Amino acid sequence: MPTLSVIIPVYNSSPFIRRCLLSVEAQKLTDFEVLLIDNCGTDDSIPQAEAFIRNSKREDISYRIAATATNNGPAGARNLGLQLATGEYVAFLDADDWIEPDMYSTLIANAQGADLSCGNIRQDFEDGREPRVLTNPRVPRGEITVPVRRCLLRSYVSYFTTYIYRREWLIANGIVFPETRSAEDSAFLTCCLLSANRIEQTERPLYHYIIHRGSLTARRVWKGDDKRRAFATVIDYARRQGLFPLYRWQLYYIYVKKALLVPILEML
Repeated sequence: MPTLSVIIPVYNSSPFIRRCLLSVEAQKLTDFEVLLIDNCGTDDSIPQAEAFIRNSKREDISYRIAATATNNGPAGARNLGLQLATGEYVAFLDADDWIEPDMYSTLIANAQGADLSCGNIRQDFEDGREPRVLTNPRVPRGEITVPVRRCLLRSYVSYFTTYIYRREWLIANGIVFPETRSAEDSAFLTCCLLSANRIEQTERPLYHYIIHRGSLTARRVWKGDDKRRAFATVIDYARRQGLFPLYRWQLYYIYVKKALLVPILEML
């Protein structure tokens, strides 16, 4: 079993895929696997990735390429990656982003068996604007009690790529991405925060989230229907897990904010 499985959905990422893979190749962590999921793109991202893998000098990294049957958004690609992953932990990396060389070694060292381990994120703007560091809410001593979880659910942000996730724990709790084209990452992380018993954290910004003209999240398109479907799956998950009575008001708050108000604000 490798220590970590890194899942990278690939869809028309030709200008960025090499930078992303170079940052993976530079990781200080050893003995991990990288799953590149071809999501039916139309450019040369996958041929670029194949050429990169052929020239890789890292014998301790196992690269695999798989393909979705159709393009069903990043959720479908990530879920396929979860099915194929064999690592103790899994991580998600977007093909147009990149990571610091010690990101995964730091998160693995911190994890010590925790369900989740995370750092922070730096938002980089390709138009030259000053970068911004975005932070995850702190969890005192890493222990998640009912009051801590309620506070976390009220204040959480969806920097899901800053985390690594214990794979067997994801499987045991049936946590996957809802196959919507928006808010699938927020819904996934919310389900994780509902079920996690311990989160280890570092304050360092280890993940570089790139804002460029073609970023999916930068497009002004109506996403309200998908967001409602995504967060409806969170409430369904909470009910199945017997967690809804404990966190009813926090979940309603998330639904109103993320599924109803955010889509309107994105269009303004």
